Amino acid sequence: MSHLSMGRQVPLLVVAAGLLLAPAVLSEAVLPELTRLVVLIGAAMSLNILVGTTGLISMGQGIFLGFGAYVVAIATIRYGVSYWTAGLLCLVVVIPLAMLIGLTSLRARHLFFALLTMAIGQVAFVAVALSYSLTGGDDGLVGVVVPAWLEGDLAQHFFATGVAIAVCIGLLGLLGSPFGMMLRAVRDNSARVASLGGNPKVFELVAFTLAGTVGTIFGVLYAATEGGADPHLFSWTTSATLLIMVALGGRSLFAGPIIGGVLLEIPRAYAQVHTSHADLVVGAIVIVCAVMFPEGIGPPLYSALRKTWARRRAGPRDANSHLPVEK
Repeated sequence: MSHLSMGRQVPLLVVAAGLLLAPAVLSEAVLPELTRLVVLIGAAMSLNILVGTTGLISMGQGIFLGFGAYVVAIATIRYGVSYWTAGLLCLVVVIPLAMLIGLTSLRARHLFFALLTMAIGQVAFVAVALSYSLTGGDDGLVGVVVPAWLEGDLAQHFFATGVAIAVCIGLLGLLGSPFGMMLRAVRDNSARVASLGGNPKVFELVAFTLAGTVGTIFGVLYAATEGGADPHLFSWTTSATLLIMVALGGRSLFAGPIIGGVLLEIPRAYAQVHTSHADLVVGAIVIVCAVMFPEGIGPPLYSALRKTWARRRAGPRDANSHLPVEK
């Protein structure tokens, strides 16, 4: 997976500019849905640390999205803690939590790793749904207290977009560093890494903890932008949605979750407004992409863009090459 080349950064800059300029051209009624898309894409990018970079297919990334949202919701609603303090508490607690879940899940490999992470997520879902006195049960919690400047849809959109951009910049640097190269080496040939004196399990655990921490950041964002937390964040369906975003866009690309999120969520949101068969639309999109782009739509899209750019740059030189040479 390439991370730092200019060709990979240009699409990210275009998306960031588009999100920042979107409020100027879109109706204010659309902003909450667009902000929700930003949060889900961020959570999908955290999952791609495992899927694309480390080669671990997790079906439990919703655990961390739900954890961040619920800690903020419980702290602000039940105990009157400020939003920023609750967010900081999330980041402190999630590191040992992610390490514990990682140590448990990484005892299994391949398909059973995915099933184990899904099972842990379902246990968390049931526990949250049954804890009515603390979590609100099936109804969740509504009424997260945020700073006054963060109460409007426009402010929430810019806040979520700014955090997502900052996280992308941080991940670009981290995954393009020697640490990121080691994660990809573990993905490609863990036995080779072990033979050279490395410990693949340690790198996988660090990657799992990093993915959990980044996912929790977007859970904290979810609580602020949605105004609450819902137990279905822990459900396997949320984790599956994030995994579909990664697969649709292409797990081999850093921007894959962004492409996949746009491809999945924008048609879904449009279909929900105009029809009661939004799931049918989503299913059709997944089937078409799986058949036509088994590695995701991102890689062929990047390849086409590179070829177009190369032809445009080579055009003048090719034209001059056909001119007769003066003697």
